[in-house]
Amino acid sequence: MRTGEPSVFRYVTALWRNLFRKERVDAELDEEIRSYLELATEEKARNGVRLDQARRDARRELGGLDQVKENVRDIRIGASMDTLFQDLRYAIRTLRRNRAFAAVSILTLALGIGATTAIFTIVNGVLLKPLPYPDGDRLLMLWERQLSNGVLGTVAPANFFDWREQSRSFSDMAAIDPYPDFILNGSGEPRRLAGAAVSFGFFRLFGVRMALGRDFLAEEDHPGHNQAVILSQAAFARYFGSRAEILGASLTLNERSYTVVGVLPADFSLPARASDFQGRRRFEVFTRLALPAPPEPWQRGTHPLCVFARLRPGVTPAQAQRDLDRIAGILQRLYPEDDKYAGIAAVPLGQHVVANVRTALWTLLAGVGMVFLIACANLANLLLTRAAGQQKEMSLRVALGASRGRLARQLMTESLLLAMAGGAIGTAAALFTVPAVVRHLPPDLPRASEIAVDWRVLAFTSVLALITGIVFGLVPLLQTWRADAADSLKHSGRGVTAGQSWLRGALIVGQVAIALILLTGAGLMTKSLWLLLRVPPGFQTDHILAAGLSLPPRYTNNYRFGIGQHRRISAFLADLLDRVRPIPGVQSAAFTAYLPLGGADNAWAFNIEGRPPKPAGVYDMTEYRPVSPGYFETMGIPVERGRGFLPGDTEDSPLVVVINQSMARAYWRQQNPLGQRLRFSGPEWRTIVGVVGDVRHESLGAKPEPEMYLPYGQAPNVEARPTIVLRTSAEPTNVTSALRQAIAAAGPDVPVDQIATMKQIVSGSVSQSTFRAAVLLVFALLALIVASIGLYGVMSYTVSQRVREFGIRMAVGASRGAVLRMVLGQASKLAAAGIAIGLASTALLGRLTTSLLYDVKPFDAATVMTASLVLAAVAVTASYLPAQRAAKTDPLDSLRCE
Repeated sequence: MRTGEPSVFRYVTALWRNLFRKERVDAELDEEIRSYLELATEEKARNGVRLDQARRDARRELGGLDQVKENVRDIRIGASMDTLFQDLRYAIRTLRRNRAFAAVSILTLALGIGATTAIFTIVNGVLLKPLPYPDGDRLLMLWERQLSNGVLGTVAPANFFDWREQSRSFSDMAAIDPYPDFILNGSGEPRRLAGAAVSFGFFRLFGVRMALGRDFLAEEDHPGHNQAVILSQAAFARYFGSRAEILGASLTLNERSYTVVGVLPADFSLPARASDFQGRRRFEVFTRLALPAPPEPWQRGTHPLCVFARLRPGVTPAQAQRDLDRIAGILQRLYPEDDKYAGIAAVPLGQHVVANVRTALWTLLAGVGMVFLIACANLANLLLTRAAGQQKEMSLRVALGASRGRLARQLMTESLLLAMAGGAIGTAAALFTVPAVVRHLPPDLPRASEIAVDWRVLAFTSVLALITGIVFGLVPLLQTWRADAADSLKHSGRGVTAGQSWLRGALIVGQVAIALILLTGAGLMTKSLWLLLRVPPGFQTDHILAAGLSLPPRYTNNYRFGIGQHRRISAFLADLLDRVRPIPGVQSAAFTAYLPLGGADNAWAFNIEGRPPKPAGVYDMTEYRPVSPGYFETMGIPVERGRGFLPGDTEDSPLVVVINQSMARAYWRQQNPLGQRLRFSGPEWRTIVGVVGDVRHESLGAKPEPEMYLPYGQAPNVEARPTIVLRTSAEPTNVTSALRQAIAAAGPDVPVDQIATMKQIVSGSVSQSTFRAAVLLVFALLALIVASIGLYGVMSYTVSQRVREFGIRMAVGASRGAVLRMVLGQASKLAAAGIAIGLASTALLGRLTTSLLYDVKPFDAATVMTASLVLAAVAVTASYLPAQRAAKTDPLDSLRCE
């Protein structure tokens, strides 16, 4: 750079100054006017005029210059805008002459920006958007917290009643019982509607305005007055044809009459994790919770409620937590039997909803960001190559008098034009891509309905394109700026200089490193998914069909709590099994209350006979599964010791139980558990008659927990949503129609839904892992392709610039093989450096993905080695063609051209 030459960074913002030229021109003119006033005042004062009079005279003389000021400003702004438009026209003409360069640059950017925009749209919809409620950041979920281990759980109705009465930090508090099901009768075939019971103020807490009708009234929140129902928009359209006259009409739900008082808006949904409501996040009907005041004593020992609260203005979550701790202390003293070892935890709703997916989504955004960086590096290499080709032209323009600032503006204009075109195409591609991606998102992804391209996404894309244009416009600008015009004209065409090549090499090294990180990440995710799918679930998945049933109240009402309440249920199940087993293709059939990987679960505390009681507040807990005889055989669950259930294990027979291996190991270790007895909270002892293999009920990746199985008729509570499972000799779906007919014959008022094969259920349970692995694999392949194209481009350019050198080498005796090895060696060095940096980065970043992997270390040697070898092979392949072209150089032709 010449002495006194303005720095290149002074001209980086030249284009932006043109865009805001009016303010700059006004400031310059005002400064000139102030200078004139000072000079005129001093001149008049020297001629004997008083200072104040001289100032007034000078201002009077300038009074007619306002119009002149306006004219001068218009002239200057017009000249600046003319310059801007001239730069744009020249840039367009230049890019039209270099259509291949422009097309590759724009498509490279469009690929990076489009993919980044699509994933950012998902991250924005799930993580960044405010909750779709007024002041959603003030919404909390309240949980009961076990003091012994900090585990959060759902809330007892009586505790919720006391929290609401005694709290000082919340303007609203409401609860939802997400477990009721309603059977809609009187409109043809009975239908099961997913229902929920809510307390007064529930919809008000979320700021919901009914699309039709009204909200629940306070007086409807009491037993005996809770026969009102509110429909979701989906149920309103699906079952009632969106007819407004349904308001005020009576519906028969669970053999009781309800009055429709309102319809929710279409955009209302409860943001929650899939586990919050045991997979039930879309409710079709809402009724009243109707707690008695005060609650019944037994309502402190059952825990079905999810509680939401809204902070009062000016109250922080920390202050609310202190208030809840105060309430918990009061309840611990008043109700030591139920609440002595229970606290209260307040969790921001937005934080709670995305807790399980935050790491995964940020990982995907980081992955697509790496693809974008590779695309930008390719763009920088393209711009560098083009700038090298234009170096003689630029030097000639400088020699003829063009300022370097003028050249800077021109290069920046071209770069911004490319970036804006790439951003526009990438955004358009994202608009078409996002709906397709949303359709393939995991079904348990929270807030998926809120994913859409909005102003945040468009602003993100615009800023991304703008920054890309500015930053990567600097790359060739810096190279051009340092070059001396005379030297460039004298040495033009003499080959590539070291200063011109090191930056291209550094960009290639960076691309290879990023590509290796992505390849390794995709390999780890894919291996993790492969291992997850190979985990034995504990049951057979082939030729198994499952169908959920909902039993109407006539099967469950009017029975005392305890053994003997299931006679009518058992009779129905036995009748249905007798109808299903003769269906052609059905080998066996059975029932369960909780299907493996089905999302529903239940656990009970128990005591083992002869063991000392646990300390206060400490319980032995086990998952429990009511099943019918033949369930283990139908599902392919092995009976390791003892026996399974027999048809004689009924309500009137001795109580028996079957445990899994995990429970046997946890509580009996090396002892034989057969013949041992245990019980729940009641007085009845149950004898262990068998031990079966472990079943992964929660997920394939979760460690099996202690579980016990009970005969359906001996369950300690009513199980009104049984699932029938069938083993078939052919394709399970072939018997779906016959199964529906058998259910209709056994119970015309029993709806059936959620029919699926066990293969489908297992596949759905790993949908998030499958989605992550698939997306990262696509990103890795894109990175591999773009990086290989970049390496090919750099090596091709290097070969074209070193033709004379290769000709001289071959003229003095170098063989074609030596030239080939030299070029391949240069490419191999770049690839090796990139792989080395990528390996180091993978080791450092691997710990961030530990929670997303199953049975795979973050730096798995086999995966890392495979990714490195694949990348090295692709790099050598991409550089082979340019190397071969260099080896075929004719010495006489190259020297003659020189």
